[in-house]
Order: sequence, then structure tokens, then C-alpha cells
Amino acid sequence: MLPEILSRPAALNRRLRDDAPVFQDPESGIFFISRYEDVLAMIKDTATFSSVMGGKSTRAIESKDPEVRAIMAEGYPNVPTMLTQDPPLQRRYRKFVDGAFSPANLKSLEPFIEQTSHELVTAFIDRGECEFRADFAAGLPLRVIASQLGAPMEDLHKLLEWTNTFIANLSMQLDAEGARAVARSVVEYQHYFVERLEERRRSPTDDILSKVVNASIDGEQPLNNAECLSMLNQILVAGNETTASTFTEGVWLLINHPTQYDIIRRDPSPEIISCFVEEVLRVTSSSANSPRRTTRDVELHGVMIPENAICFARFASANQDDAQFPNGMKFDITRDNLKDHIAFGKGVHHCLGAALARRELNIGFQVIFERLENFRLQPDAKEPQFSPNALLHGLPSLPIAFDGIN
Repeated sequence: MLPEILSRPAALNRRLRDDAPVFQDPESGIFFISRYEDVLAMIKDTATFSSVMGGKSTRAIESKDPEVRAIMAEGYPNVPTMLTQDPPLQRRYRKFVDGAFSPANLKSLEPFIEQTSHELVTAFIDRGECEFRADFAAGLPLRVIASQLGAPMEDLHKLLEWTNTFIANLSMQLDAEGARAVARSVVEYQHYFVERLEERRRSPTDDILSKVVNASIDGEQPLNNAECLSMLNQILVAGNETTASTFTEGVWLLINHPTQYDIIRRDPSPEIISCFVEEVLRVTSSSANSPRRTTRDVELHGVMIPENAICFARFASANQDDAQFPNGMKFDITRDNLKDHIAFGKGVHHCLGAALARRELNIGFQVIFERLENFRLQPDAKEPQFSPNALLHGLPSLPIAFDGIN
């Protein structure tokens, strides 16, 4: 859990897979599960490995600090819904938003995704350089999710701030004052979106926000504000941060793997770009760990994990496991089993927005390859460093230079 380990976990992950596939961190007490087959079995066994933390939270805003609790009392309680709930309740909540991510709805978003991608590139192409995460990678998914959450484009900075708040909340790196700052920002987010929720109750539109707040499944009562806020929180982070990180590291991988980039330059077809996207998802695994709580004593690889223990399913490690992906730490867009990765999870907790993320990544990179080439770090830039975060992994910035394509 040291920041320098969280920033670059690949070497440790390999040691864990080889020598200690079930390992308890002596400081935090968390059990790390690192091999592909074990992680896959773990996330499918919701009866044994629960997503409901039951008071054992990794989130700063659920600390016992009285000041944090006082701040959070000004907002709405945290309600376990999709990612933080188990079946059958998890399925109930998921049904409320399934329609918003239907194939027809996602298809209708494709022109907006393509147009937005071009607008973002046009804004910086003449400079011959950009800060790729800020100028493109964060901007595209942020605009898409804002359009679906009923937030005006002039409030994009607020959505980005709240996304960063939720990421910090999951980092397990905050001190007491950091936790209080996060709590204040969360309450601000809650009050902002309660206003949007009330607007959509009065005047529904065709966006995700309206579908969440007005849905009634099998005659059930609509969701209350606390339930809606929990789901919107998850949609905002999953629909923004993880896609932005995948875009950013995708370009960094191209800079560092010119032979793979040459494959795309020779044939920038949708099929090749799709293969590239899947391999980037595998290698980056921006959702690096997924927490679970054991509901009973369970033995794995000779290690007894007690009931009520916190376990991390290490997606980033599983996705580089040589047993599943030969030479798993190598970036190779020609792999035969590209879609075996679990960057989006599996089973009942398979990422709700996976199809939307794939559309954004495929369309966004298609536009990038049409208009930009010869990616490289800016001359005076230092090698980018990954964020130290226990659950999410990504590059906070990537200053690049490039050549525009006429």
C-alpha cells in the first residue's frame, strides 16, 4: 500500500502471482488475490465474496472522524446500490439503469462522440502539442457523461472536480484534513444533483438522469434521492475517470511500443483499432483492484481467509497473468485472446458502462489516428508518473508532441 508501490505495481503483482497468490498485507490486513483464475472465481462467487462492506469500508468519507461525520450529515447517506451491493438487491438497482445503456441508446450517442472527438482535436492540433489527458482523454468521456446526466457544459469543471473527489475517496492515501475536504466536496455534489433530479422529475427528457429518477421496475417505488445519488456517483466515476485513464495510457503505450504503433499506422481499420483498444484495456486495467468482504471462512492456496475480511481482487495483476495471457506483461495487439481480460469485471458486477466506454475508445482513437501521428513526449517533459491509488490506476497527465495529418 506504499505510494511508490501503488504507482507502479506490475513487478509486485508478478511476485505475488509467483510466490504468494493469496497474501495478507501486514499493515492494512487486506488480502490480495492476484492470479487470473482465482480473481475470476472470486468475483463470480458473490455469496462468499460480498460487495457490501458491512462497516469495513475503504472510503475516507465513511471514517469515524467526528468532523467528517458532521460534514456528511449535511448531505445524504451512502446507500449500497450497484457496485456496492449483492444480488438480488444489486440486480434490482441495475434494472433501473439498464435501459439507459441499451444498444439503441448507445448507438444514438455515436455521432455526438465522433463530433466531440473532432472538436477536441481541432482545439489543439495547430499547436503541435497538448497535455493529452486534459485536452482530450478527460474531455471526451466527461462531455459524454455530462450530456447524459443533465449537466450543462459550463459545469464540466464541477463534474471533473467531483470525479477527482470520488477517486481521492477511494485512494486510501488521505490524511484527516484530506478526508474532510473530500466530505465537503461530496456534499456539494449531492446538493447539485438533487436539484437536477427534481428538474427531471418535473420535466423528464431522454437522458440517463431522467431514466434513473423516473424508472419504476415491476411496479416498484421509484428510487429516492440517496439511492439516485449513489448510482450517479458510480456512473460518473465509471463513465469518466476509467475511460480517461485508458485513453491516456493508450497513447503512452504507443509512444513506448513503436512496432505496435506501426501495425496501426499501416492499417488503421476499425478491426485493428478494436484490437488495440482491448489490449490497452488489458494492460492498463485502470480499475486496478476491486474490494470484497468475505461472508465466511474460506481457504485458498493454503491460506485461511477469515469471515468478514477485506479482500482485493487484483484486476491489474490478473490481466497480466502469464497463465492466461502468454508473456502477459508484453503489450501485443495481435493476441488471440484479447477479450479474455477482466478490465470491466465479470458476472453480475460486469461494468454497466463497458459498451459505452468501448464506443468512446474506438471512435475517439479512430479520430486521433485520422488526424494525428508521430506521438512523442514534449522535449522538456519528464517521464509521466502514475497516481498512487489503491483502487484506480492512471496517469494524471501526459504532455505530448505530435504531427498533424493534413
